[in-house]
Amino acid sequence: MEKPATKVDAPKVETPKVEMPKMELPKFVAPKVDVEALVALHKANIDTLLAAQKIMLDLVQTVAKRQTELVKEMMSKVEASMKGGFDSKKQPAAYVDDAKAVMERAVADAKETIDLGLKAQNEVVDLLVKRASANFEHVKQMAA
Repeated sequence: MEKPATKVDAPKVETPKVEMPKMELPKFVAPKVDVEALVALHKANIDTLLAAQKIMLDLVQTVAKRQTELVKEMMSKVEASMKGGFDSKKQPAAYVDDAKAVMERAVADAKETIDLGLKAQNEVVDLLVKRASANFEHVKQMAA
């Protein structure tokens, strides 16, 4: 038979006390942020985008109304010419003149539509440039 294992008491060893030097962590100072000014800046940006959107929607409505008017006018002219029938006494040069007048009118209408689009585009660009300049000035003031 074996002898039961005896419990051995380990000698007690004192651990030396080491003092850690006190280190100070650098203080982090967060920049002051004017939340109200930041919210106002973003509100002004949104207002500018809404104004630009309104200009473009107004353009779309204006062009759509103008195109509708042109189609109605064209249909009434076609209807009137159909009621009158074909005039065999009319010289071919007169038909050429009619076709020329129709083409000139179409070019003028297209130019009018393009001019409306360019005007609206310039207004939107002006709005956005002014807003960007104001944002730049605002950021410069915040950084100062």
